Amino acid sequence: MTERSKRLIIAAAAFALGITVGLSSVVIIKRNVKPLTVVKASGIDSAVSYNSVYKVMKKFVPTVWDNITSKIRAYNGAKMSKYTNITDESAEAYIDAADVDYSETNVQVQGVDEADIVKTDGKYIYILKNEYKKDGTTLNSVIKIVNITGEKPVQCKSITLEGFCADDMYLSGKRLVIIGRESALINYSKALNDDIAFSENCSSAVFYDVSDPQEPEKSAECAQSGSLSETRLIDGKLYIISNYYINTEKIEKDKPETFVPSVTAKNHSGAVNAGSICFYGNCSEPEYTVLSAYDIKDGKLLSTQSVLGGSYTVYASSKNIITASLSGGDGKLQVTRFSLNGGDITLEAAGELEGELLNQFSIDEYKEHFRFVLTDNRGEYSSNSLVILDGNLKKTGAISGIAEDERVYSVRFMGDTAYFVTFRQVDPLFSVDVSDPTSPKIIGSLKIPGFSNYLFPFGKGMLFGMGQNADEKTGRSTGMKISMFDISDPSNVTECAKTDISASYSEALYSHKATLINSGKNIIGFSAYGWQNNILYFIYAYENGELVKKAEINLPHSNTGCRGLYSGDKFYVVTPDVVYCFTLDGFKELSVTEI
Repeated sequence: MTERSKRLIIAAAAFALGITVGLSSVVIIKRNVKPLTVVKASGIDSAVSYNSVYKVMKKFVPTVWDNITSKIRAYNGAKMSKYTNITDESAEAYIDAADVDYSETNVQVQGVDEADIVKTDGKYIYILKNEYKKDGTTLNSVIKIVNITGEKPVQCKSITLEGFCADDMYLSGKRLVIIGRESALINYSKALNDDIAFSENCSSAVFYDVSDPQEPEKSAECAQSGSLSETRLIDGKLYIISNYYINTEKIEKDKPETFVPSVTAKNHSGAVNAGSICFYGNCSEPEYTVLSAYDIKDGKLLSTQSVLGGSYTVYASSKNIITASLSGGDGKLQVTRFSLNGGDITLEAAGELEGELLNQFSIDEYKEHFRFVLTDNRGEYSSNSLVILDGNLKKTGAISGIAEDERVYSVRFMGDTAYFVTFRQVDPLFSVDVSDPTSPKIIGSLKIPGFSNYLFPFGKGMLFGMGQNADEKTGRSTGMKISMFDISDPSNVTECAKTDISASYSEALYSHKATLINSGKNIIGFSAYGWQNNILYFIYAYENGELVKKAEINLPHSNTGCRGLYSGDKFYVVTPDVVYCFTLDGFKELSVTEI
């Protein structure tokens, strides 16, 4: 599938669900947002006026896709003012429990939080559930708040967001931030046959004060044009990245809201400033990357930057966000670096690479350099490469032509060493010395059957891998497996333990947030589909050179959205409708609570 096809599928899903949340009018409430710093990147031009943006947009030729989307109508659902339905589930008094040790969402970069469907502060668990109509369209989202300070979990509150489709959420101190978009019901046959207007989609966040989880209060909301790409939460600042596709047949010169993104927040409403818009000279499609920063304390917009050129891989460190996409007409990967500066976003650099990225783990920042692992599928045979760029996104070193006719399945950068897996029939786990950014070197290659979809550091000198077994002759997958690798000598990596998993598939194979890994507590937890199409939650430990199964929990009440977490001396398996409670020592079942 081509990158263009992938984008159309993503956009179609977004168009089918998304509608505008107060973004249609260009009404400037306040202009106290910090002005854009002059763009420093070469290869990217800054807009000087709305007219200059309009001229760029008019260069794009409308496509069949534009004609289709122009006839898709998003029927108006509930507005944000309805997101205030808070339900009492228990009259139990609030308990200010002592500080406890609890697990957090599994993230790529320490200090850079990622949104998920379950969050905890060690005292309460917040659980996201989207409720659907029979036809599969979203009706509303519910956040269930469960008190875990007592002997067994008790649901004390629920927050209902009517007409809202939540993707995931953050919990930071006393702030709950729910990420998503308004729900829309689409009559496709009518939309495609009638000459009706398309209502643009948007990405939204709703902020709640949960100082008292039994009395949560909505404090703010924000929204920006485009389908949601990624979000991150860093030091109390929420960063939302969206992709906004413009139908060039519908733009009007005197109406900037028809061809530039809009943002709605406490201190801003309407089209973004022309000065915050930039564009690649070789951009082939009228699609923006919209990156905005919001303060979670009050929902205020801190800064926003829009670049004409969509982004479908996003990496974030505490200092920078990297976006990447095959947006250029020449099929190259466009890479853009934004510095964050505590919410003051600045476009610092732009560059190009050869190939495609697997996911966010294919990018890493280390000592003011940025490392990438790519697969290039443009020739007769695919090949892979590792490239290192400086802060200006200029190449300092690279290795190319790695594992011809294979593709990358997983990547993990660990300081001066990079590990990545390619696969066709067997799994070469490469180790690369990247200590010198001008001269990376492959120092090891371990070939084993199957492949790892996910790699995670597990204590000193160890690397955990989750993936699938495969037939060495055909390369066909034969089921799940987990492995432990000894990387104490990166030039001589060994698989010191492995075990087959009695399951066919796991969300954890493709979403790192679905895995609970803590080497200090010696816990590896994840859910999976059993061979009988049942949902299981597995807990493993690494003991005496072996991966030992500590628990296999059948979840008859669940078919999606399972997470494991611990708080104090208890372990919880959480589904949208049931919370299972176990002892952390030995995983003895204590209670099963329907919520």
